[in-house]
Amino acid sequence: MNDMSSSFPASETSAPLLDVDDLTVDIAARDGKGIVHAVSGVSFELKRGCTLGIVGESGCGKSTTAMAIMQLLPGSAQIKSGTISFDGNDIVGKSQTEMRALRGKRIGMIMQDPMVALDPVFTVGDQLAEPLKLHMGLKGQALLERQVALLEAVGIPSPETRLKQYPHQMSGGMLQRIVGAIAISCNPELLIADEPTTALDPTAQAQFLDLLADIRDTRGLALIIVTHDFGVTARLCDDIMVMYAGRIVERGPVETIFKAPRHPYTRALLDAIPKPENDRSKGLATIEGQPPNLAESISGCSFAPRCRFAMPRCTSERPPVTKLPGDHQTACWLEVV
Repeated sequence: MNDMSSSFPASETSAPLLDVDDLTVDIAARDGKGIVHAVSGVSFELKRGCTLGIVGESGCGKSTTAMAIMQLLPGSAQIKSGTISFDGNDIVGKSQTEMRALRGKRIGMIMQDPMVALDPVFTVGDQLAEPLKLHMGLKGQALLERQVALLEAVGIPSPETRLKQYPHQMSGGMLQRIVGAIAISCNPELLIADEPTTALDPTAQAQFLDLLADIRDTRGLALIIVTHDFGVTARLCDDIMVMYAGRIVERGPVETIFKAPRHPYTRALLDAIPKPENDRSKGLATIEGQPPNLAESISGCSFAPRCRFAMPRCTSERPPVTKLPGDHQTACWLEVV
């Protein structure tokens, strides 16, 4: 059965915590002479206790989507259309005062680089205390006890000592855990992690992903992982949403996406993952060509110039969303019958 809309809705009937509908984000070009269509017609839902992985190459729109949810887009960016409903309320257009009441308290975010997320001139304790004072009104001994408990929850040893230290005195893995502690400090219902393991070595990465899974399971929050790494999604996610050139090209359960990817872009990304059984003499698989210029109008499928399965209609007609068995959906002319 084919669905001619551009959205990828969740199929379950209970109300989602997050409902993004037809989100479109434009960014003014640096030279001031054009508009970059960073996100176009993105729709998805996320329920409490579930984890969604948003995957794609750099520039595909995944981080812009996350920042739009947080209402933290740069001044050059604007939500042109669509809604972002959190717990039934559209947050698009809310004032910064209204959003500050949500950020940290009900929606948390782990930024990509902890050294950027943390202020080098304040101690870890100062930065962990800020949301606790603002949203929970804690002070004195109650504040200290909450800070210690949070650092213990994310596996930081000697928490009383660490609270007095500055970011430069800690390793990358420890800093990422501290950013995580700040993000969950006020028990948010939704946690967004934007490339949370990029700067970590494999051991620290595995430990941090286990930590995120534990936080999700013990607190029952909804989790979004923004990543270019399919290994991260395999370890942590229930569903995967693949983005290319600002649009969703495929979405489905993680097991389905890995075993039976249907969009050529998803297949190409999975083929590019190094595997022990591959013949090393042949090198790694690559995706030839470059992503399109999103400041230019694109007719047809944006992946067509790089797709080995492209047909004439792929360059002139945008493919519809096709619903497949098992909550699996893709936008490709190969699936249209």
